[in-house]
Amino acid sequence: MIFLNIGILVLVAGGVWWLTGLDKTGGGESKRSHHVSRTVRSLMVLLLAAAFLLLVEQPDLGAAGIPMLIVIPISIGIILRSGLSEILTQGFLRIIDPELHDKRPFDPGKSRHYMDKIAHLIHNGRREEAVKLCEELKRSGEVDISTLEMTLEFLGVRQDRVQTPKPLAEAARLREQGKFAEAEQRLKSLLAKNPADSGATMILVRLYAQDLRQPAKAHEVLQQLEKQPHASTDHIEFARRSIGEWSRPKLKTTEPAAPPESVDELLAQGFGGTAIELLEEKIKAQPQDFELRLKLAEIFAAHFGNFPRADKIIRQMEAGSNFSPKQLELANAKLKEWRKTGLMRAT
Repeated sequence: MIFLNIGILVLVAGGVWWLTGLDKTGGGESKRSHHVSRTVRSLMVLLLAAAFLLLVEQPDLGAAGIPMLIVIPISIGIILRSGLSEILTQGFLRIIDPELHDKRPFDPGKSRHYMDKIAHLIHNGRREEAVKLCEELKRSGEVDISTLEMTLEFLGVRQDRVQTPKPLAEAARLREQGKFAEAEQRLKSLLAKNPADSGATMILVRLYAQDLRQPAKAHEVLQQLEKQPHASTDHIEFARRSIGEWSRPKLKTTEPAAPPESVDELLAQGFGGTAIELLEEKIKAQPQDFELRLKLAEIFAAHFGNFPRADKIIRQMEAGSNFSPKQLELANAKLKEWRKTGLMRAT
């Protein structure tokens, strides 16, 4: 009997470990790499399962035994509630529409990579190729459709979309007519009522960057949208990279240029997303490289104004044991310097 119980507990351990790997964070990310919390929960379930088996083998449970047989499964269910919920949700979605279940691995950098590629084509005057790529991505669904539609309109390809709200359409009309001051006031009024209005934000960003040649103001408007909950990351990333394109005259040459290879070259040509992706790949290969991590933090802070992300990178460096106190002191000093520079620009 003891070997049977050991076998049951081994199966329970394997099942629980697999189930805890299905958990998701509040942002929808997998908790598969959270080994400590998964181990603690697995041990708790194993102890409860062992107690349940011991109770079942008792010839006389007594008055307290029967309630325990009920309490233990409920306790196990509470510990594993998030994993069980995920299984039920996925099962329900498969019943409704099997196509909703996508087994492809999630790649958060793919969308950013595609938008960088589109920006590179535009930068080198390869409009037709940029339009073709946008249309292909619209059909595949790999990039936010509204972002692609905005890009296509930027390239002069009109999009048949849901009717634009009248105040926003009026502001866009004023901008197209060259009445920039009036368009600016309309858009600022819309954003005062609803700071999360991405449509008004994007038009105002483009107005500042392309029409008024005021990229600093365009970045300020974009930062306000970034603070809003549920703001589209694709919208923000595309607008941030496009500000540089919109605020300078178009290149007359149509000769394709070789894609930049270094991080500094990528940043200089406006490919911030690809620069971040390149650094993250290098850090995976060289996790003990201080300069790579510091450069990544610098890009988020100094180039994108994303100080929380830069702070998180430095806190991760402090949590590890790969860097000396002198290096950590330098990293924190740099973070303070970037914050100070950011405040000076804002004022």
